[in-house]
Amino acid sequence: MANSDVSDDFKRALFALVHRLMPVDGIRFFIYVPWAQLQQDSASHHELDTMLRQYSETWWAQDPMHPSRYEDQATAVVSNSMLMSDDEWRQSGIYTGFYQPNGYFHNCDVFFRQQGRIVAVLSLVRRDAAQPFTEAEVAGLNQIQPFVEYSLGAIHVASRVISRTSLSVQFHLTARELDVVEIAVTGISNKALCRHLGISLPTLRSHVQNIYAKVGVRSSSELIAKLAPIQFS
Repeated sequence: MANSDVSDDFKRALFALVHRLMPVDGIRFFIYVPWAQLQQDSASHHELDTMLRQYSETWWAQDPMHPSRYEDQATAVVSNSMLMSDDEWRQSGIYTGFYQPNGYFHNCDVFFRQQGRIVAVLSLVRRDAAQPFTEAEVAGLNQIQPFVEYSLGAIHVASRVISRTSLSVQFHLTARELDVVEIAVTGISNKALCRHLGISLPTLRSHVQNIYAKVGVRSSSELIAKLAPIQFS
């Protein structure tokens, strides 16, 4: 079983790389793979965690930089300044409803693809309206994008997407049930699993019972034995 800390190491290294390249007030990184029922968010500091939840629940579909808008394009980096003037940005729903209330002005997204489809996005934010992401900074992000994309696919997304897609098709597991399975098969305690997923023990027990019924097992040991051949990154 692959070590789940690999993805954490990857994100820490990615955040450190961005900070060396340019000044930013916050970094968000999210994996977005609809066909594998996989969406995971992480942020450079605690304040952005609340933003990530708010974004996923309310503003994701209204974002002009939503990855679905670039699925059939070769664009790797896009910023609000590339899409519209600052005045237009100030009048946009995503700014007035999301960025402004959270104290940020500029946003720049870097897209990462696997097999031609966007599977992850690196989002950089700045508070100062007078400090847009410059052409040179966008060019720098375009330069590192291929290497980060390759590294992401090699150590994290590719095998994980294959595993989740296989489980989803074979056992008809929901996205949350897949999250539980991914962690449960490592053998960690229920308490640690609840903490990792941000759910209560009764909620976990409900998910586990549904998983047992769908997979056709009666215990965690049987679940691990049945799914042991599947490798999660």
